[in-house]
Amino acid sequence: MTLLLISFALLLLVGLPIALAMLGSSLLVIGLEGVPLSLVAQRVVTGVQSFPLLAIPLFTLAGSLMNDSGISERLFGFTRAAIGHIRGGVAHTAVVGEVFLSGISGSSVADCSALSRVFGAEFRRSGIGAGFGAALCAIAATLGPIIPPSTLMVIYAWQANISLGDLFWAGIFPGLLMAGGMMAVVAYVARKRQFPREERGFAWSNLKTAFREAFWALMMPVLILGGFRAGFFTATEIAGVAAFYSLLVGLFIYRTLKWSHIPAILLQTAKETAVILLIVAAASPFSWFIGVAEMPQVLSTALTQATDKPWVVLLLLNVVLLVLGCFMETIAIMIILVPILIPVLNQFHIDLVHFGIVLLVNLTIGQVHPPVGVLLFVSSSVAKVRFGEIVREVWPFLGMLVVVLAILTYVPAVSVWLPYALK
Repeated sequence: MTLLLISFALLLLVGLPIALAMLGSSLLVIGLEGVPLSLVAQRVVTGVQSFPLLAIPLFTLAGSLMNDSGISERLFGFTRAAIGHIRGGVAHTAVVGEVFLSGISGSSVADCSALSRVFGAEFRRSGIGAGFGAALCAIAATLGPIIPPSTLMVIYAWQANISLGDLFWAGIFPGLLMAGGMMAVVAYVARKRQFPREERGFAWSNLKTAFREAFWALMMPVLILGGFRAGFFTATEIAGVAAFYSLLVGLFIYRTLKWSHIPAILLQTAKETAVILLIVAAASPFSWFIGVAEMPQVLSTALTQATDKPWVVLLLLNVVLLVLGCFMETIAIMIILVPILIPVLNQFHIDLVHFGIVLLVNLTIGQVHPPVGVLLFVSSSVAKVRFGEIVREVWPFLGMLVVVLAILTYVPAVSVWLPYALK
């Protein structure tokens, strides 16, 4: 076990991609143990032979079709007509628009790119400031994995062997709580810095026009969650329905998606899916050896000897996840840690749906925390803002997310009330 972890860390330090580092360390240890190396190939193949994982490429395709067809711009237009007139209205519009956007794409990186593309110039023109706006785009995009659907939810539900539908419903209230916290920070900064108001005030006629233009985009989250609740689709089938709906809306209703764009979208979807599933496949032999070495049992025993209080275990896990999130890629953390943690969570009778939301919020904080902070880099690149400017503006939002994480950790009802009430 020690050799596995040391070799994995060394391979990462020399710059090897996370998937190859896991595969290389697994090959080394399994080979030294005298186990046939054919086992590695078998584990790699079986690691991705899972029906729920089909949702990953389909949700990725739905997000790509949505971004190319202009659905995101219509969603933002609707939210701007509703709340754009208040102080710092453009910033509030970005947050509320992301709530709707998260119910379609399920990808924080795609959402961050869309937000930065649409609002980058707006933040400069409105007097809010490019640095604050770019930081807000990165922070708002953390709603992508929390508000369903979400590719990270698909992976966690598959690993923990729990209902993906329960996890979808569990993410709604936490996502809204995060969005409310973001808007509170925006309101405070807007008042402190005296952000300007839009000269054009609220008008029902503008809201009605924006609603008509965004209607088909707004119906997508309703279709996804309503279809699932009514039992028309399974959680995996919803991903296919979302992709097909995005295609129809883009091609035949909004007519902004061109047939000539489809090959490039499919190619991009294949690339993004390959990155995710390569990590999943490479982690299978890695996780298998961790299980054989009884690492989960060792960790469970150590925690049991240290404490008998679930709240202390959750506190320790939050600290570990926050630290790892600063330096490691989100999916890699999930793939490596979840199989180890599941027996520990069961030992302390911690609800797996509740912990799934806590885990996802931890990982999204890592996406906006230096030095890795992938969403900060995406926002910086798309909005053409220096990375240092974004980092200076992101700290109040990070503090808010940590407060929300504490609430979600120690008030499980915020996460689990809705999925259990719907059963």
